[in-house]
Order: sequence, then structure tokens, then C-alpha cells
Amino acid sequence: MEELLQSLLDRVEGSFAAAIGTLDGLLVEGVRRKRVDLEAAIAEHAALLRQARTAYAGSLGTPRVQELLVAGHPVVGYARMVRALTGPKPREDLFLLLLLGPEANLGQARLQAARSAETLAEVVGWLT
Repeated sequence: MEELLQSLLDRVEGSFAAAIGTLDGLLVEGVRRKRVDLEAAIAEHAALLRQARTAYAGSLGTPRVQELLVAGHPVVGYARMVRALTGPKPREDLFLLLLLGPEANLGQARLQAARSAETLAEVVGWLT
């Protein structure tokens, strides 16, 4: 998983950290180019994803949140859910987090994160 995350960082210009976390707020794996507290970032984004899911289920009738983008300065957080529905034990509680600088290409981040999430879903589905 570390190689997958490092590859994601290499493919997205302006990214400085990538991690896999659970909706419980636990860091599973992470890589970084500069000093950042990935455990705190995962915990905060997990809380935001849970809140977004609850809000969307209540007001829009769709409990599945696929992506979440939090644009701050100087950090942009992009989270994408990982749905590992194959293998012996399906999981829908994992997400991929990419931390970016404000100059990063968000379209590229979304595209590459989607590809990495697919690969991760396949791997996780068979490892759990």
C-alpha cells in the first residue's frame, strides 16, 4: 500500500501527503513529502466524511458520499471513499486522503485518486 500511495504522490503535482484511513478516524498507511500530522488529518477528514454522509442522507436522500474536497490555505484536502466490495470480506469504511498545496491541479488529483482507489479496493478486498 505504501508504494501505491507514493506513486499517487509522484503523479499529482503539488501533492505532499497521501494516506489511507478508516471512517473511525484511524490511519492505516501514509506517506509524506513534508512534515504533516497524518493521524490528525485522517481523524478530521473521517469526521467530515461521516457528517457529510449524514447530511446528504437526511436532506438529499443519498447516504453515499464519494468525494470530499476541503479547500483551505495553504492546504487542500481531498478525500475519496474506497469501496472494496470483492473478496472474502467487503469493506466500505476506507478512504484515500490526498493533501495538496493550493497550486495543485485538482482535476489531476481527482483522476489519479480515482485510479488509486480502484487499485486499493482490489487489494484490500482480497487482504481482509
